[in-house]
Order: sequence, then C-alpha cells, then structure tokens
Amino acid sequence: MPVTNIISILSCFVQVMQNELDQAHKMADVYREQVIGLEDELARIREQDDVGREVFKERTEKMSKRLQLMNQRYQALEKRRNLEVEGFKTDVKRLRTRLKDVEKQLFKVTVGVGEDGDLRMLHDIHKTAKRSKKIQGELHNLKAKVYGLEDDLRRI
Repeated sequence: MPVTNIISILSCFVQVMQNELDQAHKMADVYREQVIGLEDELARIREQDDVGREVFKERTEKMSKRLQLMNQRYQALEKRRNLEVEGFKTDVKRLRTRLKDVEKQLFKVTVGVGEDGDLRMLHDIHKTAKRSKKIQGELHNLKAKVYGLEDDLRRI
C-alpha cells in the first residue's frame, strides 16, 4: 500500500475525528446552556418556595394570634356565664324564701279567719269596693270639670 493511500486514509480519519470533536464541543456548549437554564429555573423555584414558606409562616402566626384571642374571649364569656348563673341561683333562692314567707302569711290569714271572719272580710271588701267606686266617680266628675275649664280657657 502506498504511502499516499495511508496519508489520505489518515487525513480522512483526522477529518472525521475533527468533525466529531467539533460536534462534541457544540454538544458541550448546548449542555452548558441547558445547565445554566436549569440552574436559573432551580433558583427561581427555590425563591418561590421561600416566599411560599414566608406567607405560610405569616398566616400561621396570624391564625395563632386569632386563636389565642378567641380562647381569651371564650374564657371571659365562660366566667361571665358562671357569674350570671351564680347570681340567678341567689335570686331563685331569695324568691323561694319570699314565696315561703307569703305562703306563711296567707296560711295565717286563712287560719285566722273563721266563719265570722269570712263574713267580716266580705263586708270589708264590699265597703272598700263601694269606697273605690265613689272615689272613681268623684275623679270622673273632677276630670270633666277640668276639661270644661280648659275649654272655657281656650274660648277666652
């Protein structure tokens, strides 16, 4: 085989190797650009994640404060309710005592009144009713006189 053939084969081989080297460099450049783009994307995603974490942290803190405030309000309402219940209990106790006193007085009145007492009581009630009707009539007459005097004053 002549030397020129070997040189031409070697020169073709060198040419092929040169082309492969150029393609490898181009591929390396493309991969570098992709890596840079992906690193930028990763940085953007991490930044968004940090912002999301901050927003979550702020919301959590606000909700925690709100929960504490609601717990305080609930405790205050519970305390108020307990005080009101306590007050109602004393009111009920006082009213029961008053009711017992009234029942005792009523019992004394009913026991103290016999048949003569019943008639006397009815007579007193009748007199009182007559007196009230008489006073009502007098008031009605006085009222009519006052209205009459007012009409006279308006006409003057």
